[in-house]
Amino acid sequence: MQRNVPMFYDPDSDRWCVELDGTSYGLHCGEGFEIYLGQQALPCSIEMDREWYLIVNGTSFNLRKSSRYRVNY
Repeated sequence: MQRNVPMFYDPDSDRWCVELDGTSYGLHCGEGFEIYLGQQALPCSIEMDREWYLIVNGTSFNLRKSSRYRVNY
């Protein structure tokens, strides 16, 4: 069952994380989930090159380290 949770960048681990029940979990390359763009949740995967980015419908998007995102995870 997926839940709507925050996703944020952790500079100490250089990893994007999700928060579940008060605990942070680091995401791994290729991991899939849904990200909210406005009110719509879109399936995506997280990847790493020089920086972390998302692939949504075959298109790459850079993530802003200073931003928090809502995801279904």
